[in-house]
Amino acid sequence: MSRPSAPLLVSLLSLLSGLAAGCQTEAPPPEEPLPTEPQVLSQVDCQVGPVPGEAPARLLTRSAYENSVADILGDTSHPAAAFPPENQMLGFNNNAEAHQASPLLVSEMLNAAEGIAARTVSAKLDEIAPCPTGATVECGAAFIRTVGERLFRRPLTLEEEQVFSRLFAATLATDSYANAVSVVLQAMLQSPQFLYRIESVRPKAVESAPALLGPYEMATRLSYFLTDSAPDPELLQAASSDALSTPLAVEAQVRRLLQQPRARAMVANFHGQWLGTGELGRIVREDPVLSLPANFGTLLASSLQAFTDSMFWEKGTFDSLFNSNELFLDKQLGPVFGHTPTTDGFTAFPEPEQRFGLLTQPALMVALAHPNQTAPVFRGVFVREHFLCSDVPPPPPNLNAVAPDPDPKATTRERFKQHTASATCAACHTLIDPLGFGFENYDQLGRFRTQENGLPVDSTGAMNGFAEEGLNGPFVGPKELAARISSSTSARDCLVTQWWRYAAGRSETAADLCSLAPIQQDFRQTGALPEVLVKIALSDAFRYRAPYVRNPGGAP
Repeated sequence: MSRPSAPLLVSLLSLLSGLAAGCQTEAPPPEEPLPTEPQVLSQVDCQVGPVPGEAPARLLTRSAYENSVADILGDTSHPAAAFPPENQMLGFNNNAEAHQASPLLVSEMLNAAEGIAARTVSAKLDEIAPCPTGATVECGAAFIRTVGERLFRRPLTLEEEQVFSRLFAATLATDSYANAVSVVLQAMLQSPQFLYRIESVRPKAVESAPALLGPYEMATRLSYFLTDSAPDPELLQAASSDALSTPLAVEAQVRRLLQQPRARAMVANFHGQWLGTGELGRIVREDPVLSLPANFGTLLASSLQAFTDSMFWEKGTFDSLFNSNELFLDKQLGPVFGHTPTTDGFTAFPEPEQRFGLLTQPALMVALAHPNQTAPVFRGVFVREHFLCSDVPPPPPNLNAVAPDPDPKATTRERFKQHTASATCAACHTLIDPLGFGFENYDQLGRFRTQENGLPVDSTGAMNGFAEEGLNGPFVGPKELAARISSSTSARDCLVTQWWRYAAGRSETAADLCSLAPIQQDFRQTGALPEVLVKIALSDAFRYRAPYVRNPGGAP
């Protein structure tokens, strides 16, 4: 399979990069992200109309890349497997500030583009670039328009068509029709217009107020938010007919997309990142009595996904997510937790006195534990940051943050006393440890226990330092802790905020509060999980963009 000559491809990609940069909407300087303590709504005037935040160009993640090429070109070979992992920020890997191109990623994207093009042309040349009259430049132009629209998620500009047509013609002059298609496809897959989600509306005149997103930009936002993939033909058709300009039309597409299998995968992806269980497959755990499955961590991750899927799609409420007593087990995990599943796959087992919603799922308890003991600090920090959006200051740089050695004659609580006894540590650990001790009924394998080293487990604790007064105070055991958190407005607001960060690919800013606050207020009342996604997609911050302004030098 031919590769375009280096000078020609470099020139082409440089030109395409210039075209992509030239068509981005220029916005005011980005606002400062929210500090540790959330800003208040009164800091923003929501009465002036839509107040959208920034919309940076977003590089496709590995999953979005693979889903896109699978849906558009049919390549399901996991071509992004060699891409380096994304940097994470705020718990998510699609944050525009953290996930950026590196030399290694660019190199692997080149290799991926060559492989995808070769496989696509070999398997389905007549489908993506039919040419019944023979190999012609006209057939190449048709291929460029149709496949280009799917990959770029909008019709190509005249300049883009001309660039690819020149590349096609130059290759066809010395090579086969199949190789000309392959070379152009390689170039498209390496173009910033494919690799980045670029807000490409540039009005002719300077604007004084936010404006609705263009139809193709709206289609792209909806599709990557709800399916983690490129817009499907129906969504592109809606964009082509300008049928995404009203809330009613957008809502119809949102509800359609939520019925797609890709939406279920997207929700699972969100939960996996929000709950930080991506590394469970690598954990090592042993037990002196039980023989654990070799893939124990992977099974735990699947168990948690079965739980979150059920709570989101079947029960569909915040209360179920944080209060359900169900534990999902298969035949391999069952014996570890004292159950005997009789069917394949994961089955729900009620444990009314041992499981209290998401907080007490074994996967979380294992992910937030050391190999040989529990980790109340990990657990306390995690609950504050992930479930209540209350950040904990980092430890001093000179602190040796190593857990005390296990002591067969003491409980975990006794060994961690020094955290609150030391003045240096107490300021932070009084916010963390008493909360983390509430999970001491769960060992490093996620099993419920009432004794540790022959001593009674003390799972009393306290929640301290929260702005919502109803959260603060002592509690007894995981049941009371789960009830305290699940009944709080902070936990509901935080879940909406986490979904917003995932959808927007950035931290919330003051400008976003006008859209976030009504969604949070509604969720406090309804607790309806799928409706959060609908309302985010219908919000002003999602549907509008910042006004177009001129470059600092005055040029349009």
